[in-house]
Amino acid sequence: MSDGQHDTDQQVSVDDLEKSFSRLTGESDEGPVPMQKPSIVVGAALASGLLVVAFLLGRRLGRKQSTFVEIVRV
Repeated sequence: MSDGQHDTDQQVSVDDLEKSFSRLTGESDEGPVPMQKPSIVVGAALASGLLVVAFLLGRRLGRKQSTFVEIVRV
């Protein structure tokens, strides 16, 4: 499965599923699988943080430059 093609002769057994679920829930003796590429996670977090900062700064500038029109009935 690592090369992107589906292997039809490999089947998932009940033991495989139980082992995977027990690792996820913390019920096994094995530790969780370490992240393969933490730099991708850090990069995604920084990119999303920059987007939030750019949104907030743009919103602030938009409020400062917008015109407020007040209509008064006589």
